[in-house]
Amino acid sequence: MRTMIVGFMTIGLICSNILSIAVHAEDNGVQIAQGLVRFEKPMYQGYRLDWCLGWASNCGEPAASAWCKTKNYNGANSWQQAPDIGGASHTKVLQTGQICDQAFCDGFAEIVCDALEPGIIVDFVAKAPEAKWTNAWQELKFPGDPSDSKGFVRYIDNAQLEDNKIYKRALQAHPHWQPRGRIVGRYFNIKIPDYGAEFRAEIGFLGGAASSDGVYFEIWAEFPGYSEIPLRREYYKKYSKYLINDFSQDLSRFHGMTGTIALSVDAGEKSSTQDWAVWVKPRLVSMQNEFKFGGFVGGAVGSSRSGDQLLNPWGGKSGQLYGNVVLYLAFADSGTQMDYSVKIESYYKGQHMGTTDLGTVKAGQKALWFTLVRTQQGPWKEEIVFNGTYVGDLRYNISKVGE
Repeated sequence: MRTMIVGFMTIGLICSNILSIAVHAEDNGVQIAQGLVRFEKPMYQGYRLDWCLGWASNCGEPAASAWCKTKNYNGANSWQQAPDIGGASHTKVLQTGQICDQAFCDGFAEIVCDALEPGIIVDFVAKAPEAKWTNAWQELKFPGDPSDSKGFVRYIDNAQLEDNKIYKRALQAHPHWQPRGRIVGRYFNIKIPDYGAEFRAEIGFLGGAASSDGVYFEIWAEFPGYSEIPLRREYYKKYSKYLINDFSQDLSRFHGMTGTIALSVDAGEKSSTQDWAVWVKPRLVSMQNEFKFGGFVGGAVGSSRSGDQLLNPWGGKSGQLYGNVVLYLAFADSGTQMDYSVKIESYYKGQHMGTTDLGTVKAGQKALWFTLVRTQQGPWKEEIVFNGTYVGDLRYNISKVGE
């Protein structure tokens, strides 16, 4: 081994770009998402590309990015080391042209090159210092102190995440160190174009967070003038050795409006121990010229329904919600003519209470209503399963008297 730099990073699939998966680029590259092309065992002039840009210097990302630039990409978005391959597969140093033919010579198992993704409106990582970060009651500074029990947010470069890969930059957002602790970043004056926009990110944990009992990731918005049903959608993620690489949220219902978008992490009901949550490449992308798939946008619960209005959403100001509870689920516009199945898994105080098949969302259908009977007071959770895939949670409290 000539270096001690180890690790790799993989960018996952984005739901709205799923049609582009397995489209092959030149030189055996595979397009895995908009603007991302994966090259396995990258070659340079007939040899495996060496791990280092110079001889035993500038290893890992510098060599990967320089190689991507030779192919007219912006640079490397991810990389994976192939250690000790030089004896069987000689490597060539990009900068000097030297050949490394010894067993200790390292190369790349994979490089993902990054082209500019079209239509990015907001880069939430770049704008993190401008956001207002808070826990449930107190403003937090950026970057924060990782020993701050009130919660903190910070950049981590070359971050090793739970999938044992190295990511170029992650935004760590650790909630307040207590059960149901939170951390929220509010990004102000965000304009949603008339043709709509979608939030996209990868979500997960730093490596080593095995003691975490999981967190809830959420993206929510506050837009003055919006008077429709207040939707929520939380995504519960446990430490599991993989990231959720297709976390997305359609925000097109706010088209033409300017308001606030918030990134939130909730520690959950039990503990905040090792809740080392991270956002990877969180961004807002224009939907202009994008193919639209049907998808779950969010939901709400209320006391009753009047036409297209949900009455007493989330229990209103009193928090009173009991008996017959109306469930409202909203779905994004779709460019397909496909129908999708929907069901919910219900939990009361963490105990599974059963599965309810809500039927099918037809092509063009934007809403689904269903009445639930909820007479056991306390915390409830509905896991939404759309087209056979878990897509988020709705958490609420049942109470006869409210708060």
